[in-house]
Amino acid sequence: MNIQNRLKLTRVALIIVWSISFFCFVMTLMTGMQSPHAGPNSFVWLQSLGIFTLLLGIGSGLFYGRWRFRGLQNQIADQSKKIKRCKERYRVLVESAEDFIFTVDRSGRFRSLNSFTAAFFGGVPSQFIGRPLSDLFSHEVAGKQLKLIKSVFQFGKSMRHEFMIVSGEYQIWLGANFMPRKDEKGNVISVLCIARDITESKKLENQLINTEKLASMGTLAAGVAHEINNPLGIILGFTDLLLEKCEKNSQSYQDLKTIERQGLHCKAVVENLLRFARHGEDIYEYCDINKPIRSIMEVVKHSLDMNNIELRLSLAPDLPEVKGNLRQMQQVILNLVNNAAAAMKNEGVLWISSALDANNEKVVVIIRDNGHGIQPEYMDKIFDPFFTTKSEGEGTGLGLSITHGIISKYDGTISCESNTANSGNNPRGTTFKITLRIRD
Repeated sequence: MNIQNRLKLTRVALIIVWSISFFCFVMTLMTGMQSPHAGPNSFVWLQSLGIFTLLLGIGSGLFYGRWRFRGLQNQIADQSKKIKRCKERYRVLVESAEDFIFTVDRSGRFRSLNSFTAAFFGGVPSQFIGRPLSDLFSHEVAGKQLKLIKSVFQFGKSMRHEFMIVSGEYQIWLGANFMPRKDEKGNVISVLCIARDITESKKLENQLINTEKLASMGTLAAGVAHEINNPLGIILGFTDLLLEKCEKNSQSYQDLKTIERQGLHCKAVVENLLRFARHGEDIYEYCDINKPIRSIMEVVKHSLDMNNIELRLSLAPDLPEVKGNLRQMQQVILNLVNNAAAAMKNEGVLWISSALDANNEKVVVIIRDNGHGIQPEYMDKIFDPFFTTKSEGEGTGLGLSITHGIISKYDGTISCESNTANSGNNPRGTTFKITLRIRD
């Protein structure tokens, strides 16, 4: 039985007791008045009974009041314990959440924040109370947040925003929701921000965009290849006719052979574009990855020496064959070597290595240079078709996109890490890591 029901029953019982007491007291008075000739002992007895019943009623009332006061105290104590438990439960939830949770006032100064936020920025919550947003975030990010906070105070509605913060060498994307905290009158007293790490979602979004671009590239490549193949066929056909009419030792014959070689080279480029457009085909070709590396090095070794670029090869012997066409693997290595040479210009060191991974399940090829590096803002775009940082006429922006397509076609992966002169203590240069499946 709860407290409310017990109070009701007690109240009814006290009313009955008070009624009986009052009735007995009145009866003693009436009896005394109606029997003036009764003996003194009878009158005293009646009077004592009336006083006793009256005192009993008063005592019951005092007991009820005291009992009710204690009941209310217990009820308040129970409610206080429930509120305290709720507060503790929510505090634990907020403190254990790996999200950025904080409240700010109208001027953008912290009023509270959880331990995760404080620990991320290298402190405890008490160190940041009263400090502005610009102490934790960059001025650009803090300025955008302050505009949203003012809008929340003005309109009283939640606002969403995505922004990037830099933590050491990493870039972290946060999806933040700024919500108003209102008082009993409905006035906004502070803004609650809950921000979550969405870096992985952002990467998936960029990969989806790149996939769409590559799909468009495939359609474009098929159209370009069709338009180029027709004039190439005519050029090569008339070249064969002219070669039949020329003597093999003449200068005209040599010139025509040069035209033929360049025409065949253009045809090979077109075929590569078509293969890139059809990268979803199931092609089960295998090769020793050291062979395309050595063959390409024989071709570019003289060019590297002319540009004062030192070549350092570290190829593991007896590697298992990897999934990949020999000719296309040559194109991959050549594209990466040419990019490295362009980044080092007239001096540098080029490292190329091949080895089994730690689990002996895949072959890893690493191509590293100590060139000028790639700017951080370009890292998400380097595999996009037609994207290039080279000057006009020096590059088409297709090398890395075709390389990515070839590696993906054979179920491999390619990743890039790069540091510029502004990257702190990290050595300057770019490293491409290729992981290839081995033959079962």
